[in-house]
Amino acid sequence: MRSEIVARDRFGAWFRSATGWARAMTLGILISAAGVCLSPASSLAESLESASARVQQIPGSPPPVPDPTTTPVPPQGTLRLSLYVTAIDEIDLLGNSFNAQFYLSTVWSKAGGENPSDSLEVLNAIHNNDIGRFELISDRTFGDLEWRLYAVRSKIINPWILSDYPFDSQLLRIRIGMSNPMEGSVSFSVDRLNSYVHPELILYDWQMGALDLVSGFVSIVGNLGMPGHDSGAVYQAPVVNALIEMRRRGHLEFVPSFLGYFLAIGLCVLALAISRSRDDLILGAVVSAAANSVYLAEILPVSALGGLSGQIQIIVYTGILYAATADELTDHVPLQWSQRIGSFLKLALLPTYLFATILAIYFVVPSHVM
Repeated sequence: MRSEIVARDRFGAWFRSATGWARAMTLGILISAAGVCLSPASSLAESLESASARVQQIPGSPPPVPDPTTTPVPPQGTLRLSLYVTAIDEIDLLGNSFNAQFYLSTVWSKAGGENPSDSLEVLNAIHNNDIGRFELISDRTFGDLEWRLYAVRSKIINPWILSDYPFDSQLLRIRIGMSNPMEGSVSFSVDRLNSYVHPELILYDWQMGALDLVSGFVSIVGNLGMPGHDSGAVYQAPVVNALIEMRRRGHLEFVPSFLGYFLAIGLCVLALAISRSRDDLILGAVVSAAANSVYLAEILPVSALGGLSGQIQIIVYTGILYAATADELTDHVPLQWSQRIGSFLKLALLPTYLFATILAIYFVVPSHVM
């Protein structure tokens, strides 16, 4: 009899110790999450200060008129392009699109014949009269050079890669070329030195890189029904790609995007730590996780669920099943086992759940975040 009392006292002490350890770990998780939410303030302030410093170094909007004494003359038949991006908004993850507003300047040598600048077009844009704009706002001549400035606003189609959301990086691409894809008499060159993203353009959810212009070609299969051309041939039309690399500030969106999952984990911890109202806590975890899944389905395409978002979802739902199974084991199975096995089972369930959940989330988060 005395040995049984001593054994119960030992298991009670172990159980209280494990419960205290679990509470400390839960508190540590909450403190870490709060730190993740609060830490971006300093980095965002630094980015704002750096942007303000760049305002004094980079010309404002619109871009300056080129100096004919310093601007190199483009080769005959070559149209030189430069961009000055002033606004990016309406980043639509479900629609694979974003809106961009920019100034497009062209330099053309009169020796090349008629200036083809008016035939330029944003090739990967949707034609929308409410949004689209391609307007000539300035036309000047400097000796043998013709300089034109256009104000452009378009809804750009851009595929997103969201496997690492919300720690993803995206490459915005604005493709500019001739409206007639079979026009092969004009070639393009780029003026990188006079191409910028406006320093006051700040997207608070994103960290933006510099603007880069790359000249290239787009392939066209077939002759578009043009007589006298091979129907099976592949034609190449010259284009200029304006590229902007953007990295999402994942530390700003990680906790808000998965808040329902974190709440479900907390409810599972409570269900494993206490002996009353377990069914209600597990049901609350199911509802919280389901609400978070619905929220992600509304803002992300289905393809994104194959990455980090889907993996965290699997971890959370597996943990809920673990908590429900543990509830059944602790309520029914120990009645047929010895008291020592039942006490050990209650002691091990909560630390095992926390360890497995934290370890699984650690392994699925991208390595560049750690």
